[in-house]
Amino acid sequence: MTEPIDTKSRILDIAEELFGERGLDRVSIRDITDGAKVNLAAINYHFGSKDDLVAAVFERRVVPVNEARLAALDAAEKSAGNKSPKLEAILAAFIRPALQCSLKSPKGGTAFSKLFGRCLSEPSPQVEALLKKQFEPLMERMDAALMKALPNLSRTDIFWRMKFTFGALHHWLLTREKFVPAWVEATDLEEQTQKLITYAAAGFRAA
Repeated sequence: MTEPIDTKSRILDIAEELFGERGLDRVSIRDITDGAKVNLAAINYHFGSKDDLVAAVFERRVVPVNEARLAALDAAEKSAGNKSPKLEAILAAFIRPALQCSLKSPKGGTAFSKLFGRCLSEPSPQVEALLKKQFEPLMERMDAALMKALPNLSRTDIFWRMKFTFGALHHWLLTREKFVPAWVEATDLEEQTQKLITYAAAGFRAA
């Protein structure tokens, strides 16, 4: 009874890895079926088309992260009561779930981070529409929380500082175990998470 689920996950894993390595347009359905050791009927059964498969690859990673972010923001706002949550709590609600979901993913989420980075550098109207649908509700909530916490900033200020925070987060997820000189003191993931939250908070508070 578990075979269809296992097959679907294997197809998604292989598609994610190949899309990240070569780009969406340079990977064929045949490449994916060969890598996943399945036939075309399995792709058609689980996804229907390549476009639907691409959508499923992104939704599998993005939806749980953004749901966790909204839940964390809900918790921060509830804890703050009638006041605004602290800036660090808002940023933690955005940053920490990305790490937690990444660690639950195969290869620590590196394959999807690589794919995400490739799609940012090689824009696809299909992917842009997918990401807009997934991120707009989250960003509306984040903008509202940040503007309440930092009333001195305009919505434009919030946009740019959030954009730079997102860039730092994505770079960290992709390279956190790479390009680290020997003289840097060892830090665990929680310490690194706190450093990123502190860094982002300083950017938001800057004049």
